[in-house]
Amino acid sequence: MQLYLDCDGVLADFDRAATALLGMPPRAFEKRRGIGPFWRELARHPDFYGTLPLMPDAMKLFDAVRHLDPVILTGLPRGNWAAPQKVRWAATHFPGTRVLTCMAVDKRHHAQDGDILVDDQLKHAHLWEGAGGIFVHHRNADRTIASLADLGVRVREAASSFRERTGARG
Repeated sequence: MQLYLDCDGVLADFDRAATALLGMPPRAFEKRRGIGPFWRELARHPDFYGTLPLMPDAMKLFDAVRHLDPVILTGLPRGNWAAPQKVRWAATHFPGTRVLTCMAVDKRHHAQDGDILVDDQLKHAHLWEGAGGIFVHHRNADRTIASLADLGVRVREAASSFRERTGARG
């Protein structure tokens, strides 16, 4: 079993960065100006994906599955501008973690029977599952960790959670 983690919305806070850049939430900008202008505006930023902040609970999720050698499987917009930025971002925040980039619809080509994809977008879940993979809809780290445990994945409890529960130090 290979565990794949989506980047935007799971590990990287795309919406927060896009809102700061666009002056409004991404969906509102798309609705007002259109999808083309939305992506053009992001592409004009010299390192949009490379400077995304971490999701608030990204490290909690990653620490729980780090021992499984997860792969970051991240979708790309059209054009050749985003992939190098995403790879650089992952190397900064998750050094040594393998990164695969592709169009979101093509993530399914990486699925083998029993492989798990954690993704916040449901749009292509049926394609991943149709290729034999297991899809986990990410809403937050706690729910995803619980979902993985329910699937029999051996997740590790974050040290901070253990300390909070037991009162242990260090």
